[in-house]
Amino acid sequence: MNNKTTEHPLAKPESRFLAFFYEYRWHALLIASAYFLLCLSTWFAFLQSTGFRQLSLMDFEIGRVAERDVVANREISYVDEASTKLRRDARQKLVTAVFRYDRLTSASMLSEFSSFIDRAQEMLRNAASSERFVLEMQQQYPGYFDLKVMQTLFALKDRSTALQSAKNLFTQLVSEGIAEFPDAGMDQFNKTNVEVVTWRNDRQERNEMPIGDVLLIADVRSRIADYLTLQKRAPISADTMTGIVLPFIRVNLMYQAEESEAKLENALKQVQPVLVVIQKGQKIVKRGFIVTEEQYTQLKALSESGVHVDARQFLGSILFLALVIVMAVFLLLPKLSGITLGFRNACVITVAFSVLYILSLIASRARATSDPYYLAVLLPASLLTMLITVLVHQRVAALSSFVLTLGVLCATSFAVVPSLFTLFSALAGVAVMRITGKRIDLVKSASFLALINPLILLVMYLLAPTPTVELSRSLALASVNGFMGGILALGFLPILESLLNTSTSFRLMEFSDLNSPLMKKMLLSVSGTYNHSIMVATLAESACREIGADPLIARVGAYYHDIGKMDQGEYFVENQTDYNKHLDINPRLSATVIRSHVKQGLEKARQMRLPKEVMEIIAEHHGNSLISYFYNEAKKREESVDPEDFTYPGNPPTSRESAVVMLADVVEAACRTLDKPSVPRLEKFIGELVTHKIETHQLDNSDLTFREIGIIKRTFVNILAGYYHSRIEYPNQKDPDSGDQSPRESVLKGKKHE
Repeated sequence: MNNKTTEHPLAKPESRFLAFFYEYRWHALLIASAYFLLCLSTWFAFLQSTGFRQLSLMDFEIGRVAERDVVANREISYVDEASTKLRRDARQKLVTAVFRYDRLTSASMLSEFSSFIDRAQEMLRNAASSERFVLEMQQQYPGYFDLKVMQTLFALKDRSTALQSAKNLFTQLVSEGIAEFPDAGMDQFNKTNVEVVTWRNDRQERNEMPIGDVLLIADVRSRIADYLTLQKRAPISADTMTGIVLPFIRVNLMYQAEESEAKLENALKQVQPVLVVIQKGQKIVKRGFIVTEEQYTQLKALSESGVHVDARQFLGSILFLALVIVMAVFLLLPKLSGITLGFRNACVITVAFSVLYILSLIASRARATSDPYYLAVLLPASLLTMLITVLVHQRVAALSSFVLTLGVLCATSFAVVPSLFTLFSALAGVAVMRITGKRIDLVKSASFLALINPLILLVMYLLAPTPTVELSRSLALASVNGFMGGILALGFLPILESLLNTSTSFRLMEFSDLNSPLMKKMLLSVSGTYNHSIMVATLAESACREIGADPLIARVGAYYHDIGKMDQGEYFVENQTDYNKHLDINPRLSATVIRSHVKQGLEKARQMRLPKEVMEIIAEHHGNSLISYFYNEAKKREESVDPEDFTYPGNPPTSRESAVVMLADVVEAACRTLDKPSVPRLEKFIGELVTHKIETHQLDNSDLTFREIGIIKRTFVNILAGYYHSRIEYPNQKDPDSGDQSPRESVLKGKKHE
């Protein structure tokens, strides 16, 4: 099966430059973005530092006599905040609150009251006595009406007219709208009027009305009394009418808080600020006269508008910064550093440089840290190089120290003291960093830096003393700088490790914990795979330690290389007890199940956010090798069989650690089939297994040398010889030295489903 994919037009460029640029296009975008940010920061820093050269506000104070004249050298304008505030306050008091007529509530109220009128008339006609009428009303409308009101209604002579009058009044009240003012929120609006939104022929109408004309729910009683007063012969008393109407009254003219606030906010946005114009040549302050508040406001406007940047100095700084970045790129190339930086590692170095550069810009222009010695102890150079050491590589951190120093030199306008302190402190942070997988190492490194940093500063002070600096205070701050560098590194590391998903020794140690939930689940669900993984980890870790590869990555990769078997563990030989489930299914389906554990393992690894190096081991531990057993079984049943259908979907190992795990995996599984595994038999057997991997080109991309492969084989033999020294002989186990089958065939049949 051939999978064809469309390649990018620059994937195979004719020009080596284009090929290099395409490979590192994201690195280039990162560097360009960082350079733009740093140039922008430099511009703002120069803007701030040169803005008060022509005019310093500290020379003037309200109520104090001016010592010199100040004349505007150009026309400027500024906002009169006091006048603008008066304008905004006036506009705010003109904005009316919004009330909206609720048609649904109104219709519900009218329907409910109309039903009540009809029901009351029917009860009045049928009720033989006042007591029966009252009881029926209480049954139909429990808690609505007072007993006296119902008795009075029953006693009326013209009940129908009274109820119709109540209905007319109720309709009038609902149509007019009944409102209720909130306890808070309306005090910021107009005090005399409100805006009422009503409906007419399905169209909204907005009208302003005096706030006193709004019918409040608290005023319904008095409105009912006024309504009856206007009638010459009212068929019902005010109390009885109120008792009938009021239980059905609800607020239907709703206060719209959000709409009112939006209306107020929109009105205030339209308020134009009050501008005051200072003409060119206008004398703002006269020498010998007291500075007034208005004059001080004009001085402040002039000083803020008079900022400028020294174009020559700014251009020189950004060009020097560009040279520093170009030098950093070449210094950290794999040919010089020996390390290939991935995009995430490049992000770490770029962010570290940007943080130190911007912090140097800010601190060097602050009054409290203007002295070079105080500025030096403020810069966290050792913290940054310690983080680079852990997250990237120690050699890269050492080279980055020189880049960071040049960045500080540029940001501080070429101040020597903070730059040299940055260099030595950064290198000290790299030197004292010892990574053994324990976070206490960072505390020890912090303690060393607490002693080294003051010593560096003391030497610099002896060479270039400054009388304005308090030496004891500077040394104490330098010690704090070093100690806090290690402590902050300890605090930042877990966050950065998680964000970058890096394979630091600390994080790998956490993943190597066999008491983790996943490893416990593996032990319980697929114990054979668990034991196999533990043994593979032992072999791979020992071999990597012998050849100088990373043993911790190999160990963690070996622990997790078969986690894809957890969902269908019964299909793998190491978990089978007395029955092989592959006997019931087609060889093609068996191969599909066996192949799938690589993909499922990668899915679980992504869910766990395992480091990239560990995921590569999971994806590559079988390479693209053939599942020979099921391939041969399929050939017995079919005439034409495509080997691609029985090939693992991964790529051959691309790192030494991944290759060692592959060899340890196949060796550990295969050696279980050996009868009487003595040292000579193990040497021969393991040699053939490794040779098979070499012949099938599984180790071509791993950078393993023949010398290292020999060391790996000897390491495997030593460990397995000790492990199998007391193995008993099992019946029906063939001797790999016999002529019946080759060791390679014995592996395939014994291991079967790997």
